[in-house]
Amino acid sequence: MLCIAAPCFLLLCLNLDKITKFMSDLAGMLIQSETPGKFVFTVASDYPPFGRIFTLSYYSALPSIEEITLNILIVLAIIIVMMLSSFRGRPLMIYLLFSFLVHIISCVFYAFAEDTVIYTGEEFSGLLIKQQIGIWLLFIVLVGLVVGFFYGRAFGTKLLAFFGIMAYSACVGFLRYTVFNFILVKVSSLYMADMFFVAGPMYDFLYMIAIYALFQRRMQKIYDSGKRRNEWKWL
Repeated sequence: MLCIAAPCFLLLCLNLDKITKFMSDLAGMLIQSETPGKFVFTVASDYPPFGRIFTLSYYSALPSIEEITLNILIVLAIIIVMMLSSFRGRPLMIYLLFSFLVHIISCVFYAFAEDTVIYTGEEFSGLLIKQQIGIWLLFIVLVGLVVGFFYGRAFGTKLLAFFGIMAYSACVGFLRYTVFNFILVKVSSLYMADMFFVAGPMYDFLYMIAIYALFQRRMQKIYDSGKRRNEWKWL
């Protein structure tokens, strides 16, 4: 599958300006249609060594003290309920607890730094685009390796699996980019940290691990089957 993954990797690197412009234009059009009176623009910026990329530029309002206080009270109440429940040690509860703690930190920061802007809309949009570029480049390599070791599968099946997973990553990336920017335009920048740390790389990390686990499982079956089992017995 490396003969497929390598050209895809190169094509992505050479066409990042066109891809990011299409993403930003479409996302900006969708956001603008749902937020009358707000101004959302597509702007270009340099991103060595890939050349230019396109991101969104907009104004994201700072949260009011009432919004911050309400968020802190609601999140603290949810954390207390979670800690008292019998499911508090489950992985999902740990993940949710992490997300709520990030939100509490964000609320406390804005409570004491009222007029401080961590990232402008344009900077945060650029951060999301750069994060997504890194995820796509890594995914092409990782998925190419995993799918290539689908032992005994036809090449057509491997090809379908490769492009299916990449299409899923592309759809998730665009949807997340659009929704995150929409929240900042429509609501406020209070939720910026949650969106980046909780539903950003953290979420991609989860299904990256799932794909790598499939790869490891496939390799284990190969080494434990037939003559290869004797070859690797010393392990």
